[in-house]
Amino acid sequence: MIESLYIRLSGPLQSWAGPAVSGNIIRTEPWPTRSGLIGLLAGALGAERGKWPEWLNDIEFVVRQDRRPNIVDDFHTINPRTESALFRRRHLIVQGLSSGKAKGKALIFTPDAQGGTSVVNRTYLADGEFIVRITSEKHLDELENALATPGFVTYLGRKAFAPDFPFYLGRGSADCINEIPVVSNLHRTVENEQPQSQPVTMVTYGPFHPASGRRNQTAITVVNQRDEQLSFISDHLVIRRQLAA
Repeated sequence: MIESLYIRLSGPLQSWAGPAVSGNIIRTEPWPTRSGLIGLLAGALGAERGKWPEWLNDIEFVVRQDRRPNIVDDFHTINPRTESALFRRRHLIVQGLSSGKAKGKALIFTPDAQGGTSVVNRTYLADGEFIVRITSEKHLDELENALATPGFVTYLGRKAFAPDFPFYLGRGSADCINEIPVVSNLHRTVENEQPQSQPVTMVTYGPFHPASGRRNQTAITVVNQRDEQLSFISDHLVIRRQLAA
C-alpha cells in the first residue's frame, strides 16, 4: 500500500501568488500552487529561504477542491514604486505615446493624483477549502514529523492567513484522497438522508506533470456535518508524534 500525508487548507483567506502584472497589481491563483506547497513544506521542515532541500522538488501533490473559494480584492496604499512607473511608461510607449510624454506623475496611479502614495491591488481567496495529498518516496517520515510539529508556523500563502483547525490530518493510504467525504455546503432538512456523491475537481502536481498540473474529476461521497468527515479521517488516517529525545 502506498502511503501519503494529508493536510487541509481552509481559512477565511488564502493567497497563492500568481504572476504580478506590475508592482501594484498582484493576484492569487485560484488553487494552491506547487511552488506554494513546496514552500509550506520547507517552512514546516524549518528550512530557511534559499536553503530548501532539493528533494522537495520530487514530491507529488494532489490538491482536491472541497469548497470553491470566492475572489476578493484588497486595496492599500504604499509609497510609489519605481518599477511601477517603469512598467507604466513602457505600456504607454507601446500604445503609441511618445517617450517624451510618457513620464511624470501620470505614470503612477495615486489617490491624490499627485504622486504622493500609490495604490496596491491584491486579490485573495475567501472561504475556500482544499484537501492536499503529499507523496514522497524517501522522505515521508521526515515530512510527517515536520507537519505534526512544524519548524516554522504554517500559513496559507501569507503570514497573516492562518489555517483553520484541523490543518494536519495524518498519514494513510494514497487512496484516501478519493475516499475522504466532502462536507456539503448546503443545509439539509431531511433527517437520515442517504449520503450522495458529487464531482470534485483535483489537480496533480509533480516532477513529471505540467507546471500548471493535471486536472481530473472524481465522484466523492457527501456528508452533512463536519463531524462525519472528521470521524472518517480519524478511522483511516494516523497522526504519530515524534518522540522527544
